[in-house]
Amino acid sequence: MSTDWSGIILDSESPQDAWAEIFSALQLLSRSSSSPVALHDATVIPDRLLTEAAWELWEAFPMHAEKTSDNLKGWAVGSGKAVLILDALSLRELPILMGAAEARGIQPVQVKVTGSECPSTTDHFAKSLGLPSRSALANDGKPGTFALFGGNCYTDVVSLPFEDCAVPPSPNMVIWHSWLDDLIHLQNKLPDQIAGIATSTLQSDGFWNFVNRLRQGRGLIVTSDHGYAVSKRFSSEVEDPDAIEILRKTFGASRNKAVSEPWQKRFMPPIVMTNNNQHVVMGQRKWKVQGGFPHVCHGGMSLLEVTVPYMEFPAL
Repeated sequence: MSTDWSGIILDSESPQDAWAEIFSALQLLSRSSSSPVALHDATVIPDRLLTEAAWELWEAFPMHAEKTSDNLKGWAVGSGKAVLILDALSLRELPILMGAAEARGIQPVQVKVTGSECPSTTDHFAKSLGLPSRSALANDGKPGTFALFGGNCYTDVVSLPFEDCAVPPSPNMVIWHSWLDDLIHLQNKLPDQIAGIATSTLQSDGFWNFVNRLRQGRGLIVTSDHGYAVSKRFSSEVEDPDAIEILRKTFGASRNKAVSEPWQKRFMPPIVMTNNNQHVVMGQRKWKVQGGFPHVCHGGMSLLEVTVPYMEFPAL
């Protein structure tokens, strides 16, 4: 399918309209994608347009893109509801989830694309929900600042196989599962390995039995804090020696770093934006760094890092 990315990104009447159209187009692309590689390739043109011609849309993202955190805050009220946050779940996994649900006769109430925080990290998503960090939800230890259900819910952070995850008899719950994020960061899997493991896990009976236990008497949202980027397939490598030196000094091989001094705005188009007291790299950009750039990463502003599936399933 062909998408008029130029029209969406360059001709939309407002940043809010542009991001809504970008998210809608990405949903269509991801649901019809034949593979994670094909989906990445389909994002090269819009990512380059955003970073090379419409970088002000990245700067508008924190205020004008529809956020996962805001959707959860609006939905997670009342009783008989559960939220499953699959850390690092990206749009690559959306067609797998859709296919596996359909194979089991499960019809979602809604499916859409929502946005991460900026930068696209776990900690910043946790803070958007009133948490100091993800771990604050472990063992029902949520603080009084937790923004979902007014705190009237059971919470946990787990990394167990899905078939071994407990589901206590609470009317509301929030479970943050770190399985996919652990694959990326702790096990350092290559992109093809991550894709294979994600496919088999999200199609497994163990995963869907867990989902159905969460759905017993509860509507369920399945979503994520952020997606991830496959830098091995990035379309742009920074070539300017001055830029490379500054990027190495500021970021090393990361996509975001806490602000220690103002960013030098000497490059055009800009390479970096600043938000939440963080410098954040915009677009599919990497640079030569000792030890090599990590194949899989997040924290920056590229489309598959900042967009995630947001799926609602009915109660059983």
